[in-house]
Amino acid sequence: MAVVQFEFLSQILGEVTNVAIAIPMSKAGCELAAGGSKFKVIYLLHGGGDDCNVFLRNTSIERYSRQGNFAVIMPEVRNSYYCDMRYGLRFFAYLSEELPRVIENLFPISAKRQDRFVMGNSMGAQGAIKWALKKPEFFGAVAGLSGMGDLEDLGFGDRFESRNPACAFIAAYKSLEDYRGSEEDIRHLAAGLVDSGKEIPRIFSCCGTEDFTFDGCVKFVEYARQIGLPVTFETGPGAHTFDFWDSWIRYVVRWFGLGEVS
Repeated sequence: MAVVQFEFLSQILGEVTNVAIAIPMSKAGCELAAGGSKFKVIYLLHGGGDDCNVFLRNTSIERYSRQGNFAVIMPEVRNSYYCDMRYGLRFFAYLSEELPRVIENLFPISAKRQDRFVMGNSMGAQGAIKWALKKPEFFGAVAGLSGMGDLEDLGFGDRFESRNPACAFIAAYKSLEDYRGSEEDIRHLAAGLVDSGKEIPRIFSCCGTEDFTFDGCVKFVEYARQIGLPVTFETGPGAHTFDFWDSWIRYVVRWFGLGEVS
């Protein structure tokens, strides 16, 4: 098993950025466990205030990667909400255009749609579903842990009351009015994908029943089903914590079809 701390100069961001990578190796340590083939991959997106190493510190994702024989790519996007920010850098373009190209050129990572998956927690759940809705041809499946939904429904509407660009929500979206109907609006993107007739990736959402985002996650699932967007939704005891997320990462890995992990 290898864990790579990868830094490179992003042409889109105009700065050096960090990526943590977990990738299986053989017991001999000199041959990739996939035997020359390319690895299936999960792009794992961190939540607000975290970094590319947060899953390595707080979950057993390295072990799951080894057991399931898949790679995990964990980018770092600061508090960008995975946006091309109104007052900031183009993090969505970096994430969806530059990062996969760099990773697939330098590492033995599959470029096949059916081998690519994306998952995130909290802010990362927003990033994951947005990426899949905007680029449905890229992923076979997407999963959001505790945060897949509309920003107001999730309880973040009051964050827009500040007009200070230093506020992360204002920096990312500018205002609630600018968010509505934009390429950041999850409901708008969902409806647009359904109307487009494009093939829709499999979509999974889960949330703990004690999580403050629970009602918002439920509302998005209800909306998705109303417009004909299939979403698998599961709940269980838990709050907005890594104890909850680590257990559901195992569940999602199995749901993605990447094998049994424990």
